[in-house]
Parts: sequence; C-alpha cells; structure tokens
Amino acid sequence: MEGMKLLIIGAKGMLGSTLSEVFGDLRPECWDREEIDITNFEQTREAIAALQPDVIINAAAFTDVDAAETNRQAALAVNETGVRNLALAAKQVDATLIHYSTDYVFPGTQAKGYAEIDAPGPAVNVYGESKLAGERALNEVKPNYYLLRTAWLYGPNGKNFVETMLALANKHDHLNVVEDQWGSPTFTKDVARFTRTLLEEQYPFGIYHAVNSGTASWFQFAQKIFEHTDYGVVVKPTTSAEFPRPATRPTYSVLKNIQGPAMRPWQDALGEYMRERKA
Repeated sequence: MEGMKLLIIGAKGMLGSTLSEVFGDLRPECWDREEIDITNFEQTREAIAALQPDVIINAAAFTDVDAAETNRQAALAVNETGVRNLALAAKQVDATLIHYSTDYVFPGTQAKGYAEIDAPGPAVNVYGESKLAGERALNEVKPNYYLLRTAWLYGPNGKNFVETMLALANKHDHLNVVEDQWGSPTFTKDVARFTRTLLEEQYPFGIYHAVNSGTASWFQFAQKIFEHTDYGVVVKPTTSAEFPRPATRPTYSVLKNIQGPAMRPWQDALGEYMRERKA
C-alpha cells in the first residue's frame, strides 16, 4: 500500500475520524463538507479528477434515523445520490471505492441474522431505504468497490448509544432500555482495521459485513456498558412498544461476517473503548 493515494470523505465524522487515524501512516487526504459536496455531481467529479486518488473511502452519510422520517429527500441526497456521484467519479479515474452501509437495509425478520449473500430489503424505515438505494446505485455504476455493512456503531467523536447511556446515567438512577431489538454492537476502530485488512490483503471486491462478533439486545448492550463504570444506575428492560420512536427499528438486525477478516467479540471491543475513554 506504500505510495497509494488515499482519500477519506466524511473525515470529521465518528467513523471517518477513526479511519483517518488507522490509515494515518499513509497520509490520506481527509475531506469533509468544507472540501466536497457529494450531492453535487459536477463538483464531486471535478474534485476527484483533480486529486486522482487510488482509493476513495466514503464515510459520509445521513445517519439520523429518526430525522430521516421527515427529511426523506435530504437522506436520499446523501445516501443515494451522493453514493452514485462518488461511484461515477471513482470509475472515471479508475479508483477503488469503499462505501459503508448498514444493517437497516434488511427487514429484521430473521432471528438467525443476515449474511453477505442474503438479499437486502425491504427496509422498515426511511434511513434504511436511503442506504439500500445507495447500495443499488453503487451496484448499477459498478466501479471497483467494497461495500461494507456495519451496525450499532460507537466510537469517539460522534453521537452513539454508549455515550447516550453514559450521559443519561449522569441524570438518572434508573434507565429503561429496549430488550426486543437485537443487533451487532461494533467499535469504529475495528471497522477501520477491517477496512485496512481488505485493502492490504487484496480481498476480492464485493460485499462484507464489518461487525464485531456476537449479538446483543440494546438492554444487554447497556448492561455491559455499565459494568465498565462506577455508576450505580439500575438498567431495566422495556419493549419497543413502550418506547415509541418516529422511525420503526428492525427486530433482528444482526449481521453475520462470513466473507471478511474475523472480528473480535463485541464485549472485548467495548472493553477497549471504555478503557480508552478513561485514559
């Protein structure tokens, strides 16, 4: 990978900032909204053509699941149109495109989880629909690409479930957390390392599920978070029906990593993140 020109888009976000660190020795170009508007095709094409990157990593996304319900066009602009624009621009300069998608492209009805070979859709909310539309745009344009689906992401420099739980624990002695939604809690650092391994070991282009191994409900995830703290908060299970949100969530959005490099159990990854927060 020495001498490779790497571009990271969405570099200030939670995943993007971690990617910038993990690939830091390669001195990547790190762009965010100030440098590129991926919803504008001409601007995107011109910027990519001028840089001539070998690899483009797209960590830009509209990720507010509930807000997407009332901002459908904004979500589609970034998550579909933006992906199509990057795919076209990448193909024009013969760059490899790495794009991240989500467990929410699946309906969440399979308790056994979803592998890379499982067909996505229908999504149960607008955010999922917009990310699925982006996947389809990527496949239609067909640059050399890696499509990495991930789930329940947490890490530094972003809004996520771990930080939400810790903030709530500063204000409340008891927390009610949903126990009837299951997924794959995943540390951004592990997704970034997974991404680097795909490139270094020249995995075939295609779809990969970049998630820490194992499954959890939000309730179990919360319990494990507080095992790493001194908070005396009591976590109680509740149901989705008792905790309504603007966007419907899939019940079983567990992703199975069958094709890619092995990833450690989510409990181990969470332990490292919690230790790093205290350091």
